[in-house]
Amino acid sequence: MQNFLQRDLGSSMLSTAIILGWLGLFFVFLRVLTISIKRILEVVFKKS
Repeated sequence: MQNFLQRDLGSSMLSTAIILGWLGLFFVFLRVLTISIKRILEVVFKKS
């Protein structure tokens, strides 16, 4: 029984770690995207 609980806890922690990792990657990607859009807009509006 204890072995089953430990394995279940481990898989739950692994799932949470994976979900948090994907969320982190998503936010990093979003941040890079917004920064690049901002720079592109700055370049476009400086030329005109």
